Amino acid sequence: MSKQLRLDVAQLTDVGRKRPHNEDNMAYVIPRDSQVMAKKGALFIVADGMGGHAAGEVASEIAVDTVSNVYYQDETDDIPLSLMNAIKRANALIHQRAAENMMRSGMGTTCVAAVLRGGVAYVANVGDSRAYMVRQGRVKQVSQDHSWVEEQVRAGLLTKEQARSHAQRNVITRALGTQAEVEVDVFTEILEDGDTFVLCSDGLSGPVGEEDLRAIVNQYLPQESVYHLVERANENGGPDNITAIVVLVQEAGDDIPDSLQHPVSVGGGSHVSEENTSVLGRVPTSSLGATSAATRVEGGRTNSRPLAPAGSDQAAFTTASGFTAPQAAVTVPKRRHKRNRLLLPSIVICILLLVAIATIGSYYYLRPSSAQTALNQASTLISQAKSNVSNKPDQALANLTKAQAQLNSIKNSTLDPQQNSQLTTLQNDLAAQFKVALTNFNQQSSAIALPCVNLTPATLQSPAGNEVNTSSMAMLAGDKNHTNNYILGLDGKVYQVDDQHNLKKIDTGNDKVALLASDAQYLYTLTSAKAGANYRLHAYKIQDGKLAEKVNNGTEVKQDQITGQTPLLLTAWSGDIYVISASNQANQNQATLLNYQVDKLGTEPDKSEISISTGLVSAVALPDKQLVLLHSDGQIKSLRFTPSKPSESGVLVQQTVNTPWFQNPQTFTAATPVATPTAPIIKFLTIPPPTAQTPQSLLSAGLVNKVPHVYVVDNTNHRVLDFEVTANAPSGAAPTASATPNGGDLGGKVIPAPPAPVALSARLAQQYVSADVVSGVKSSAFDPRQNHISLLAGTKNSAASNQVDIDVSSPKACRPTS
Repeated sequence: MSKQLRLDVAQLTDVGRKRPHNEDNMAYVIPRDSQVMAKKGALFIVADGMGGHAAGEVASEIAVDTVSNVYYQDETDDIPLSLMNAIKRANALIHQRAAENMMRSGMGTTCVAAVLRGGVAYVANVGDSRAYMVRQGRVKQVSQDHSWVEEQVRAGLLTKEQARSHAQRNVITRALGTQAEVEVDVFTEILEDGDTFVLCSDGLSGPVGEEDLRAIVNQYLPQESVYHLVERANENGGPDNITAIVVLVQEAGDDIPDSLQHPVSVGGGSHVSEENTSVLGRVPTSSLGATSAATRVEGGRTNSRPLAPAGSDQAAFTTASGFTAPQAAVTVPKRRHKRNRLLLPSIVICILLLVAIATIGSYYYLRPSSAQTALNQASTLISQAKSNVSNKPDQALANLTKAQAQLNSIKNSTLDPQQNSQLTTLQNDLAAQFKVALTNFNQQSSAIALPCVNLTPATLQSPAGNEVNTSSMAMLAGDKNHTNNYILGLDGKVYQVDDQHNLKKIDTGNDKVALLASDAQYLYTLTSAKAGANYRLHAYKIQDGKLAEKVNNGTEVKQDQITGQTPLLLTAWSGDIYVISASNQANQNQATLLNYQVDKLGTEPDKSEISISTGLVSAVALPDKQLVLLHSDGQIKSLRFTPSKPSESGVLVQQTVNTPWFQNPQTFTAATPVATPTAPIIKFLTIPPPTAQTPQSLLSAGLVNKVPHVYVVDNTNHRVLDFEVTANAPSGAAPTASATPNGGDLGGKVIPAPPAPVALSARLAQQYVSADVVSGVKSSAFDPRQNHISLLAGTKNSAASNQVDIDVSSPKACRPTS
């Protein structure tokens, strides 16, 4: 009887203590089909992404998914070739995805993969993620790092100790996705019973030395080993994301190809020599180009319990030849009577049946119930959250959310009194820890709950007999330090809001008002007599308490000025007025910008055309002819208006902007549904696009303490983001960059040149959050006198609208009511 490969596996990933996001990915596949297992074996893979959030994590995810799928789709029996081809395919897909999206330029990932089939392990790697083998108390590094320092070590120019502390220790020389082709190294090891393989990212191999790794793996089974390895890496600083897969070979198969060498004893060091490792199937390519590993938001860990090994729960007793040795169950005296010749086999069979029934019964009686398992897992997650609730509340919230899911999974289970008591304790503990973690996380995220203590929502009252459906709003500085608020209705009329929040229609002529905007001194409207006719741009100023038009009957915006397009947006800053037009038909990738001067309203405007990849839904003007544009896909871009054809560029975010959890900490209980926030904003300003249930987000702008601010209403996440904005190098300036290796806090690897110049930088001043207040916001406007942002939001089951004011005069001006 041939020996079959039996494995015990566990995996775990952790964000570490220095990174706000986890860019690692991992997976393993143990086929249930015995034929597939015999032909292709079990696959394990770890990938460490580079290139920043939404780039590094994308690259590592592509690597894991592609290798897992392509390897098993390859029908060849040549394991090294099949594994190498799968990794090469992942490299091509990552490189292609990076080329398609400038935001992901330079993204890549390291990769280490292992296939265990029969009595052989095949290990492939690209980059500095590692594979170790622990055998009989000794550890050996199977893979070879593709890093600058390891190449110096192999060349004899650095010692191992010098490499561990070298400034360039995180600079890698090979990765997936950074080049069109990649060189893959493949190594083989003959398996023995009791061997343990550890696949890990450099977040583990860096802080945890081989002696610690050996001691942990020797002391614990895989499920415990992964936790202790990750904990040890965090205890030693946790400078990077930490990922590990631990594979224990309970029984090695006896299927070993004749072409492979015999096993070699494992030494104490990690040096890989040509005597005990064969390098297979290298594909020549150039060395790795410049790339950068930035950070990614998603805190916490992901783990899996060991998969049930194939076969029985106990290892079979085997002879030296590998066949199962027979064992007597009971001794029975022989009887000579012919009628009793079947008695002995019958007794043996009965005894075996009784033993089997007793074994099965004891298993079901003694095994932990699924409810108890859920309680234990929830208890572990809550304990982990307690240790992170102050310094890493994002990770604590992630663990508490998983714990809540475990507790919810046993709501309808039958529990004994002890389990009921444990459930109640865990629910109370969960609620208490969630309140603390939620408060700490939102404080660290500069989030304030709405409404402000002295500013409550007000319902706008329509004129009697004429219910007004509102669409947008504008603020205009009036007389005697008073601000006038104007509302545009879907009926094409403009209404002023009085002190009692009543809507009163004002006279703006007979033409229908299509767009409404304002700056500190003027109210602007764009009107049209009928569909297809020329538009007219009007400017109004308050004189003697009434609106007075700057130029009688405005100025005409002729159809040939906007080349048959439709005006979509109107915005202004300090007398600079911008009419932005686009088409839903031809030239969908073009938009026209007309720039008028309020003091020269009767003259021809400056005109410019821009290329757009998606629709425009909101725009605001800033000083120095700077515009900020919100696209329908959630991207926020900027450009400086010039008569020549300007180009958009991303708005650089100076820090990671977390999405707040808008649950109320004071009312949270273990039964409160938890809505996990969307991904944070990293590098470039962007927000989630709208859905059928969520209105489009929008922009407004104002000057606070002589600093321009842009306010982003994010309806998806029920928040208003307040950003201070500053201008960078003018759009079109030549980019500068350095390809000097850097192994510092950027996560090491190689720093690439920036993809394009950035016109604006944004720094988060505050975010204002409420699931009730910031829900279905139609428009927003800046109050120049009070330094308030006003939101125009719909009300449920009514055409009426609410106006909500937020004091943004300072980060501490708005205080929550509760």
